[in-house]
Amino acid sequence: MEQNGKRLRKGGAVTVAVSGDAAYYVDSFRRLYDPNVTRIMPHITLAFAAELDALDWMPARPRMREALARIPPFTVQVASVGTFMDDLVLWLRPSAPHGELLALRQTILGLFPAVAFDRVHDFIPHISVGFFAGRQALLQAMNAIRQELVPFSFRVAHLSFLQADEGNIWQCVDAIELGEEEGLDSPTCVQ
Repeated sequence: MEQNGKRLRKGGAVTVAVSGDAAYYVDSFRRLYDPNVTRIMPHITLAFAAELDALDWMPARPRMREALARIPPFTVQVASVGTFMDDLVLWLRPSAPHGELLALRQTILGLFPAVAFDRVHDFIPHISVGFFAGRQALLQAMNAIRQELVPFSFRVAHLSFLQADEGNIWQCVDAIELGEEEGLDSPTCVQ
């Protein structure tokens, strides 16, 4: 499959985009600590699989759309910082009022039972803002962001299916609205 003139690599992610002013705010941290800031939009990865691509996604799309029609749009709050010390990743912690992020993840996993998704049993919703070579640099960045972080929120109204192109730039291949009524056009990819 091709998008924007470049072939897309195997491997796909189902994400929630950080939207509006929140995206600019998150990117202010990412520009400092994330070497991939220009390769992918700020997001919450709900599910990633190395073998998932548009050829798998598109046949499941009608079932996904039907399942997501039952989940209304919601607001995510972000007020704290976390780390994955084993991978030296710094992230912001999003929370949804009624566990919607986890419900969306379970919906996705249930629609692709044959796909081997990453972190099936230890998923933590997060917005990555930094990747580090050493523990000390990670802890310094965490303390800096913790002092600067102003709690924020953003509205989640759709899911995006992303794949990286051959230049490792992640592209939105498809988007499906939450709470969408049957027969309405799907949104275009928002980045």
